[in-house]
Order: sequence, then structure tokens, then C-alpha cells
Amino acid sequence: MLRRASPNEQRTISREDLGFYHAVIIGAVYQFDNGLDIESPHSFFGPLKQCIDEHPFLGVLIADRHIDKSFYYRASTINLEEHIAILERAAPGQDLWLAIEAVIHSDIDCPFSHTFPPWRVIVLPLSTTSAFIAFSFSHGILDGPSGVAFHHTFLKALQTKACPPTSPIVTPPSLPFPPPLDTPERLPISWSFLLGPLLASLLPTFLANLLNISASAATLNANTWTGAPCAFNPPETNTRLLLRTIPAPVLNKALSACRANNAKLTAAFHQLVVRALSKGLPPTVSDATTTRDTPMTNFLSQTTINMRPAVGVSPHEMGEFATGAYLYHQRVESSVHDGPLTEAEWDDIRGYTRAFAERAARLDDQPIGLLRYVPSIRGWLAKKVGGRRDASCEVSNVGVVGFADEGGVRVVDAVFAQPGHVVGTPLCFNVVSVKGGELVYTVTWPKGGLGVEDEEAFVEGVCASIGKDFERV
Repeated sequence: MLRRASPNEQRTISREDLGFYHAVIIGAVYQFDNGLDIESPHSFFGPLKQCIDEHPFLGVLIADRHIDKSFYYRASTINLEEHIAILERAAPGQDLWLAIEAVIHSDIDCPFSHTFPPWRVIVLPLSTTSAFIAFSFSHGILDGPSGVAFHHTFLKALQTKACPPTSPIVTPPSLPFPPPLDTPERLPISWSFLLGPLLASLLPTFLANLLNISASAATLNANTWTGAPCAFNPPETNTRLLLRTIPAPVLNKALSACRANNAKLTAAFHQLVVRALSKGLPPTVSDATTTRDTPMTNFLSQTTINMRPAVGVSPHEMGEFATGAYLYHQRVESSVHDGPLTEAEWDDIRGYTRAFAERAARLDDQPIGLLRYVPSIRGWLAKKVGGRRDASCEVSNVGVVGFADEGGVRVVDAVFAQPGHVVGTPLCFNVVSVKGGELVYTVTWPKGGLGVEDEEAFVEGVCASIGKDFERV
């Protein structure tokens, strides 16, 4: 045994073992000018070995997944042939992003084997000199930025022409195994921060509601849109996905506007999502528990925050270093739906920017630190089925990624996706861009999780609104 899983790691392990969530995917479009045979798995054995040699989490398995005391242990050997799949070359003239969307959609709900480390690489040749390479992995070992770290190491190995091993069987090195993020020493929790969730778990529901005490780090009210209740009905419960892009010139214009307004793009993206939801959702929704319709007047967003800088960890270190920030948003009035962002909206965006920066800089009272007080994380997750979702949407932005352009191999685009949440937010927006390129985002949701009649049309409308608002920023 290398070590026990931390509470947050246990959350991701139990969620996956329950069947609620499977593959996180960070993919990239590679261009090869070095004559590499991209349709042979042997071409990638050397770079994959380099990744395993540098990143300890790629050489581990998870034991006792079905209980609350899971642990990591190192694989004795890894057969690289079990970790790589080469697909048939994309048809000539096929739309690049539709082809990539199809690859992601086909993999995102696929469980990982428990007999070898839970990650895989999928190669879709686009031509003789380009390929989409997806790194698909379990959230039980890695977070989103870890996928970016993989591509940095993988690309560097390709550029330096690392020699493939004579055999696909490799032995993970005995590297020191990194400690978890969410220890009491790293992420202390104050009594005042703990008191609300603790009382909410002990008091009767009606009394907790009366006192406005929440059992989580997020605060909902009766008028917050949260989609349909959490549900798990395999095989009907599956991830739905749309992939969209924002052209580089439009993105650059939006970045300039954000800089001029002392704001970050992630914060602005939140406001565009709020606008789109305000436009696409009806003003009221039917409440199954009453005879009245409930007005939907606000949203609660959940934002993934990368804590590597705060704990002094390299941006290219793999592991679980994410926490969350929650923001309350008033519904946007219909009078401003189709115009440029108002000054009031820019004020909100600046506020979001400050909130994200503050959350990323502090180590005390982080929401994931509360997990250490949950008696059974597996039981806590299972009990969420049938209940209300804990927020309206999630935005996870792994950022603008810069890749070195040398050695006859380069990365020109990237994409990020995660499964729709069975027991989380109804909508997830997963964002990434390559420096100088377009912004790519996926929207994922669990089938039946949005509480609208035509989910596909609704999300299409949300994406269309975001695209138009980017052009107006």
C-alpha cells in the first residue's frame, strides 16, 4: 500500500465505483512533421513510458474501492498495449470537431478496468501527419489539470524522439508518492465554517430550512434553478455532450475587454452562461410537491479552483488539487438578453474575479475540507440520488495552455470533457484553449437531468447564446 485515499480522493473513487461517473478526458490535436507512424501503437510506447516514469499516479491502482477506506498501490508492471487504442483514420472532409466530439462521447461513460492503472490513450488519426490524442483517466487518481500535465510530458517525449522500449511491458519506478491536498494540516477548517453543515445534518430539515442553515458549502433557495432531481437509472442514465468553439479573433477581443475591465475570462464566461440560462429557461417551473409553479429567479454556480499554486506544487504535477467556489447569480432581465454586457454585469464579473482569486489563495475553510467530517462518503453520495442537485451549473476551466513548438511535433488545439453529474450540477461547462488558438468548450449533462422537455435543443440554445455574447463582449 502506498497510502490511503484522502476524503476528497475517496469521494471521486466512491462516485466512480457507484457507477455515477467515469472518464475525464483531456485531448489535443497534434501535428507531426517528423515522419512518425501515427497509426502504430508502437510509436507511442516510448512517450507513454516517459509519462509513467515522471508521474507516480500513472503507475497505481486503487484497492477496496467499494468501502470508505480505499487505498493506492503500485502496479508491478504495466502493459502499454492495454492502455492505447488506435482508431480508424477520420474520413476525408469529415468535420474535425464533430469527429472529436464522437470520440469523446463514445469513451466518457466507459468504466476503467480494475486490473491495471485507470487511464487510457485514444488516437484518432486525422491524416498521415495529424491526430487527435485523447488522454482519458479516472478522477480517482487525477484532476483536470493533470491531463494537461500529461500532454506536456507526452509532447516533450515525442519532440525529443524518446526511443520505444523493445517490449510494451514496463515497470513503474519506485518514486515517492505525493501526499493528498485535503489534509487537516494543508486545509484547516474553522469551527465557524463547520458549524452550518454540522447543525444542518443534526437538525430536522424544516428547522434547518427555517434557520437558513445549509448542509453543504453551497446555499440554495426555493427559487434557484437546479434542473431535475438527482437520478440513477442505468443504462438510461448516460452523458449527453455538445462541443463548441470560439474562434481565436473573437476570443482575443473578449480577452482584451476583460483586461480593460480588470476581469478574468472565466468570470466573464460565468456571466455569459447566466445570460444563456436566463434566456432559455421559463420564468417558472412546475413543483411536484405543490400545486403552484415556482419562479426561477436565480442560479448558483460551482467553479473548479486549482490549488497547486497555493500549496507550492508545480503546475505540471499530477494528482487531485481541486477545490470549489460557489457563486450566487440573479437571473438576467429579458431587456438585456440581446445586448452587450451592461456595466452592472461587468461589476458582477469583477466580483467573480475577486472571489475566485481569494478562494485560490486561501488554504483555510475550503469546501473540500468538510469531507473529512462525513462519516461515510460512499453512503453520503448514494443518499443524494432522488434529492435536489446542489447547484445550477459547473464551470471548469483548465486555462490557456502553452505548448512548445519544436522537434517536428506540435499541439494546435485542445479539448476538455467530463461526464454528466449523476449527483452534481445539471450542467457542466468544461473549457480549455491553446495559446494563440480558439477556445474550445464542452457542455455535458446526465440524460434527463435538466428538467426541460427537449434537452438537446435547450443546450443548443445555451451554446448559441454564449457564442453570440462572445461576439458582443
